[in-house]
Amino acid sequence: MKSFEKVTCLKKRRQMIMQARYRGSVPQELKMRLLREERAGRLDIILDEVAEASYKDSQIYLTLNHGSTVADRVLLATGFHATPPGIHWLNETIEKEHLQCATCGYPIISEKSLEWGKNLYVIGALSELVVGPVARNISGARRGAERIVSQLI
Repeated sequence: MKSFEKVTCLKKRRQMIMQARYRGSVPQELKMRLLREERAGRLDIILDEVAEASYKDSQIYLTLNHGSTVADRVLLATGFHATPPGIHWLNETIEKEHLQCATCGYPIISEKSLEWGKNLYVIGALSELVVGPVARNISGARRGAERIVSQLI
């Protein structure tokens, strides 16, 4: 986190967040079990993004970015969208309150207090350009809460 905090360019911070998140993690035991199932032919592991979903004949079909279609069952899928959560309902507030956003769409907030507008504080994903890659987890919630509380006291 020290190296993240030294960077002041929001575009570079966004790149650091994406790199940290891209790696992801799976517990070693689970990874080995999944690979055994794949080798035994009982599991297909596909790393791709869903481009389109449709429903036909009581079946969900997922068309992936690389063109293949998955129809049977999806047991585990993970990921997130790169846009700020809740941005659709936030847009009206952003315009009305003249709130600033970085080019990636995330709030430009106070480094010290996580304040986005007068008496409007953010935490979680909306604070990640300041809090960093940990903003979405418990550690990030703690860090964010400490900043907000320290400014309110």
